[in-house]
Amino acid sequence: MSVRGFSTIFWKRNCNSHLTIFLRFKENDVLKYVEAANGLKQLEKNTLSVTFTDIIPYFKRLYPALCSATKNFVNDHVPDTQNSGRDFYVSFTDVPNLTASQLGRLIKVRAQVVRAHPIHPELLMGTFRCSECKIVIRNVEQPFKYTQPTVCFNPQCGNRLKFELLTNESKFVDFQKVRVQETQSELPRGSIPRNLEVILRADTVDLAQPGDRCEFIGTLIVIPDVGQLATPGDRSLEGKPLRGRDNQEVGGVTGLKALGVRELSYRTAFLACTVIPSNGRVSLIYNFGLTPSELDTICQMSQDRKLLTNMCRSLFPTIHGADEVKKGILLMLCGGVPKVSTIKKTHLRGDLNVCLVGDPSTAKSQFLKHVERFSPRAVYTSGKASSAAGLTAAVVRDEESFEFVIEAGALMLADNGVCCIDEFDKMDLKDQVAIHEAMEQQTISITKAGVKATLNARTSILAAANPIGGRYDRSKSLRHNIGLSAPIISRFDLFFVLIDECNDIVDYAIARSIVDLHMGRHGAEDTHTIYSVDNIRRYIAFARCFKPKISGEAMECMVEEYKKMRQRDASSGTKSAWRITVRQLESLVRLSEATARLHCADTVTQAHVREAFALLNKSIIRVEQPDINLEEEDQHQLTDASETPVIDQVLIEKNLTYDEYRRIASLLILRARNWYSESDQTPGAPKRSELVNWYLEEVVDEFETEAQLAEVKLLVERIIDRLIKKVSLSPHYFSLHLAFVYFSNPGLEVFMVVLLKRTM
Repeated sequence: MSVRGFSTIFWKRNCNSHLTIFLRFKENDVLKYVEAANGLKQLEKNTLSVTFTDIIPYFKRLYPALCSATKNFVNDHVPDTQNSGRDFYVSFTDVPNLTASQLGRLIKVRAQVVRAHPIHPELLMGTFRCSECKIVIRNVEQPFKYTQPTVCFNPQCGNRLKFELLTNESKFVDFQKVRVQETQSELPRGSIPRNLEVILRADTVDLAQPGDRCEFIGTLIVIPDVGQLATPGDRSLEGKPLRGRDNQEVGGVTGLKALGVRELSYRTAFLACTVIPSNGRVSLIYNFGLTPSELDTICQMSQDRKLLTNMCRSLFPTIHGADEVKKGILLMLCGGVPKVSTIKKTHLRGDLNVCLVGDPSTAKSQFLKHVERFSPRAVYTSGKASSAAGLTAAVVRDEESFEFVIEAGALMLADNGVCCIDEFDKMDLKDQVAIHEAMEQQTISITKAGVKATLNARTSILAAANPIGGRYDRSKSLRHNIGLSAPIISRFDLFFVLIDECNDIVDYAIARSIVDLHMGRHGAEDTHTIYSVDNIRRYIAFARCFKPKISGEAMECMVEEYKKMRQRDASSGTKSAWRITVRQLESLVRLSEATARLHCADTVTQAHVREAFALLNKSIIRVEQPDINLEEEDQHQLTDASETPVIDQVLIEKNLTYDEYRRIASLLILRARNWYSESDQTPGAPKRSELVNWYLEEVVDEFETEAQLAEVKLLVERIIDRLIKKVSLSPHYFSLHLAFVYFSNPGLEVFMVVLLKRTM
């Protein structure tokens, strides 16, 4: 044996003894790593996690010796593993931000997983048998490719080509490749994120899924690009050999390529020994590293009586107005409490989905950009430029193994965060259908190319859409103003309508704010900012750790408010954006929990429910309608001169509010229907004058003078004429549509009630 080989063996034995002593390190008079070693009894675990600060004093190139010392340590303290013949490995945790001189090549990388390859066994140490002399050669290292011994160990053999792999005596380990990408928060503006392949082995496999943000501890390595070797080259053709004058075969001039030598390139990869997933919402707070002073700031913020208003003003300082939108987005960032029913096996989402609908230049995209910059986990995309696979997940073929793997889309990359989708109305219908499951069940199911999987998409969606025609028509309901399907609309918890109205005060304030921003005047902006963005980010991360429980009083309040919404939706005197369903009740629950979280409360109270209901009521329940102009009905007056007194037209208001118009019309329709049913469908239906007189008798106590009664009489007649004229009312006006049909028979004035049984 050479002197060099003897010194290497001596160094390994000496290092093993020192590292075995290291593994017996005591903390508070207790062996620190014995409990972790007991966990290696499980067959699926073979890696011992070692705190990196405990091993800094030792030489950096000791990983093989440390694995050998780990095997001795486990066999000494865990008798069940002595005769198992298993190999054990070491992973490092708690790696601080050390300099390169201290770490050597051990580094920590924080990135987001975009692709995960399937797990397969990797040949780590091969055992070969010489095909000629039958000698067994053990522990042949495999450097990321199949490698045979260079020469047989038998000096009398000299075999260099023919070897047989003994799989039963070789060492295999689980192997997985994942592709990671730089996070958006760490990228400079306008930069393209870079990708890196991470190699996982043993217990670290299957810890990182597409869309997860993880910390990888390991080293940057260079591996051969084996995929190029398998690339088919020129086509092989078998022809007749050339023959010379003496009829002997003559070979052509060949180069290195004909000898089978190809140019071998290398590529970089990251060999990870530890994977720390950071998917949990609670882990967000540890990423900030809260100090005692920061905790005091959070406590002071939680005691602020105007916390919601001050946080909205500080979070969106450059956007003027739209206070309700700011509150809704802030509650969306806090989110509700996700629940999993163990009995019914159902999952209830806690994330809120918000949609902004409005005219151009109403700061819809600015809201999305603010949220993208603020949220630690946010993905911004455009609806027109995104496909269904780009939003959910895609199945692509691997360049090396040619297997199908899953590549994460925008919703998976925003897992446990916010996905901002601009131009949501420009999406194709097939792309909108693809996110139905992600918006409600928060999962993405894929069945393509033999790959069947269900992936997590626990994200809140903040969408911005333009109304049909570019401008919001206030004479129509919300669902008739946006080009979205009913299932998509029902999956949004909050809808905010932003209308560009002419208002001198508001226009002056907005113009002044924009001009100050262009002139570089930030002093006025900073005076309105009470909390810094970092303080708000830390506060929301702290508030999301709370899981408030719904009290009995809050539950009763939710039920009562839901009943009111249903009754108001069923009555003909009010107008809703769409029919109120159970999803609006679930939205109320999530908003109430988000409000309680924002105030760092452990219990949802009635005050939280009422505050959430007020926001829900303003966002999606009520839809403004223009006033009814009765001036156009003046020329259609069909009453007799003897029945209608002549009054001054100045006393009549030409415009009538929509709610007042529907109230009077509903009373008239109800009376006419009862009158018609009592007459057994005979021609004895009420005349116009009888219906007007009936209404005047009902409201006579509310007026003091005859002039007021005459004004109301003319008003009722105009409403009747409008009902007669507007037989083809829009379907969104009434749930059970009732209209008058006027028969213009000179001798007979009959009003017939027609029931148009059409659903909304």
